Amino acid sequence: MRIMLADDHPVFRSGLKSILLASEKLRFDIVCEAENGQEAVDLALEMEPDIIIMDINMPEKDGIEATKIIKEKLPDIKVLILTMYTDEAYLKAGLKAGASGYVLKRAVDTELVSAIQTVLNGEHYIYPTLIPSLYGKTILSETEIDQVHAEELLSPREKEVLKFIALGYTQKEISAELFISIKTVDTYKTRIMEKIGAKRKSNIVRYALKYGIITDKD
Repeated sequence: MRIMLADDHPVFRSGLKSILLASEKLRFDIVCEAENGQEAVDLALEMEPDIIIMDINMPEKDGIEATKIIKEKLPDIKVLILTMYTDEAYLKAGLKAGASGYVLKRAVDTELVSAIQTVLNGEHYIYPTLIPSLYGKTILSETEIDQVHAEELLSPREKEVLKFIALGYTQKEISAELFISIKTVDTYKTRIMEKIGAKRKSNIVRYALKYGIITDKD
């Protein structure tokens, strides 16, 4: 997978490379690095990576403006914003510019690889605690956050797979029900367990019951 890093801090880029190259889930080929927004645009047009990890606060041209230009010229390139900013204005501006994901730097070691995988699968990834911002709310009760979190955390397909796992279906049975390969089922299962923090099947069942994905009538 061809990836480009755009961040004006060399030490942070070095740390990012270490995390990505150590990943056992995905193989990354870091094809280029940009230290400002204009360079990010120029290198994206020249190298056409699969995905760009883009900081917001960079000299010459910020990451949001760079994202907008890149997406206008090369709409197939995925852009994942990686920033320290938690403000909803930045989140919304990044998505409006065409970014497919938004991750906070403080969670880079735990969230980045999963976020990249999600974005490359054609889905959006938003750091969970920022999801309420998309609804224009700044203060939500714990219950409201749980509901929004459950709604946005898993894609419709992931919820389908989770439901069958919680109901005791084998991977072979799930592949037959959903017309996908057993390997794909296994990939979904791994991703679901990472997203919901499940260590074993009982955790999946509890999650499915808590968020109404299955009921005691299923």
